[in-house]
Amino acid sequence: MTLLSVLLVSGCGFVHDEHITGPYRLIAVDVDNQMSISYDLEDGSAVGRISETVFAFGFDERFIVAKQHADGNRSVTNFFYLDMTKDSKYAEPSNSVTGPLTEKEFESEAARLNLPKFSRTLTALE
Repeated sequence: MTLLSVLLVSGCGFVHDEHITGPYRLIAVDVDNQMSISYDLEDGSAVGRISETVFAFGFDERFIVAKQHADGNRSVTNFFYLDMTKDSKYAEPSNSVTGPLTEKEFESEAARLNLPKFSRTLTALE
């Protein structure tokens, strides 16, 4: 599954735009259910990394972790992690993003890689 999407954001108002770390942002363009993690290209656009609906995330110096309800379906929670050392502006997201994972798969990866904890939850989207 390709997570690549380009958001043309110049002149647009976001319902949510939050800096995570480095070039990474939590963005929802029109409605909160569009919440996704994107790579800011610094030219008024961003490239999608983890698609909607992201409702929790955390990060450290190497990884960003995220919980997501695919397409806003709250009955299913997917887990992702993004290795920032394998990412760049125009990199293929599948090179740096792992997921969707089940909670059990994610817990195994978290233990193996010492992934960061989830530090921010958007309770309205949970």
